[in-house]
Amino acid sequence: MKFQSRFVAIALALGLALAASPAAAECNPDEALFEDEFDFLDVSWGESDDNLYVEDGALTVKEYGGIVNFSTRNEGANVCIDMTIADASNIANSPIGLVFWWQDWDNYYSMFVWADGWIEVRRIVNGKQTTIFTEETLALKKGVGETNSVELDLKPKDATIFINGTKVKRFKGRQPKDGGVVGVYGISPEAEPATFTFDNFVVNTHDEED
Repeated sequence: MKFQSRFVAIALALGLALAASPAAAECNPDEALFEDEFDFLDVSWGESDDNLYVEDGALTVKEYGGIVNFSTRNEGANVCIDMTIADASNIANSPIGLVFWWQDWDNYYSMFVWADGWIEVRRIVNGKQTTIFTEETLALKKGVGETNSVELDLKPKDATIFINGTKVKRFKGRQPKDGGVVGVYGISPEAEPATFTFDNFVVNTHDEED
C-alpha cells in the first residue's frame, strides 16, 4: 500500500494552530462496552501468531496487518487507545492506526498517524480507497518509540479525532446500518518491517442524550 497522498497535502492544511481544549471523547473503563489493558490476548482478538501477540502489557502488531474486535460493535461510541510505533526504519511508510465503522475489509474507515507528525483518514468503499484528509499536526509526539493517546468520538454521521488531549479534526462520515466495529492497524514495507504496539483500549457507547 502506498502513502503518497500525505506528501501532497497543501501547506494551508498543516493544522499547526491547535486549540488547547480538553478531549471530549469520554472513555471510562468501568462502564465500557469493551476495554483491554492487554494483560493477555483475549479471544475476541483471535489467535496469536508471529505478527500478532501480547507482550509487556501491549498488543503487538508486526510488519503489516489489521484486526478488528467484534466485541466493539456500536452505533456511536467514544474510543480511546494508546498507540506506539515501537520500531521502524522506514518512517514515511510505517504508519500506525485505528479501524472504525468497519463493515468488512472492503468497507471501512481508517485513521493513520506517522512518527514524523502526520495524520490521515481514509474510507474504503467496495474495496476502493478515498482519502478524506491528510495533514501535519503538532498534537502528535514525533519519533519512533513515542506513545500517542488517540481518541475518537464516533457518531452516526460524523467523527472527531483528539490526539494527546487536543482536538485535531471533525469530519463527516457514515457508520454501517447495523453499527460498526473498531480495530487496529499497522503497515510497513515487507523489506523493512516495523513493530506497532497498542494499550489502554476503551470503547464506551454514548449516553442516550448524546
